[in-house]
Amino acid sequence: MYKKILVPLEGTENDKIVLEHVRRMAKQSAAALVLIQLHRVVKEHDPGMREIQMEIGSPGYFKKEKAEAYLAELEQSFRKDGIKISKEFIVTNEPEADTIVKYGEDKGCDLVALTNQHRTGLGRWFFLNIEEKVKRRSSMPVLLVAGPKDKEKS
Repeated sequence: MYKKILVPLEGTENDKIVLEHVRRMAKQSAAALVLIQLHRVVKEHDPGMREIQMEIGSPGYFKKEKAEAYLAELEQSFRKDGIKISKEFIVTNEPEADTIVKYGEDKGCDLVALTNQHRTGLGRWFFLNIEEKVKRRSSMPVLLVAGPKDKEKS
């Protein structure tokens, strides 16, 4: 059914939820997985700030190192199951949702799979989540896998 599934990751425990689903889907349909992790560099008035935020020793640099190790570990795990995989750490100054949608379309993905973050009421109003934005902007189907619910509210 699907040939190439885009899976944007956060590098958190939430990733396990969506990765379980896409692993099964990829095995059943022989789909390739495209794993990405984003680092958004906020535009500053100083044109050199984008580069400075990724220089050696910066928080962006350490995030990239951590993400690349995480993606390499996932790649090994999926390859052991015979699943075709590509991975990339993306530095962008565009909004995350826009970057995800554009990347998926440019790479010929036919599904985006994300963990759905549970927000209610005011949280949803103030922080329209990335998953909702991807769903609204994408021409590709979007699979939202239920994430962990807020334990305090259950």
